[in-house]
Amino acid sequence: MDVLPILPPTSCDGCGICCLGIGSPLVLYASRPHYSDPHPFRPDNLPQELIDEINFHFSGLLRGQEPQEKCLWFDATTRLCKHHEFRPQVCRDYEIGGRECLRERREAMEAGEHYPLRIRATTTERLSESDQ
Repeated sequence: MDVLPILPPTSCDGCGICCLGIGSPLVLYASRPHYSDPHPFRPDNLPQELIDEINFHFSGLLRGQEPQEKCLWFDATTRLCKHHEFRPQVCRDYEIGGRECLRERREAMEAGEHYPLRIRATTTERLSESDQ
């Protein structure tokens, strides 16, 4: 596999670093029995089979309680989101080539790993120490 370039990314192809060690924002799409109106977070056109998958994995969990290793929809083989068109808003807001994207890529390269599977808190602590 080629070395992941740090600068300047124009695409997420072959990366996926932002999908690792963050949990799964999809937990926001899980059904909640107390919602009487349409679900406040999930897209109206989200297919039922994806809703069922999310509910199977995250029923009753809140953000931060889900497994933290990687997003449920992250495909480790292609290094892409399996259902990119339905990704949560937090994923849509993550800017390709933005500060956090570049930081994650730099950290991965400095760690000697192309695609590290780590908990972000550890990375954030290292970054805070190195930025001082």
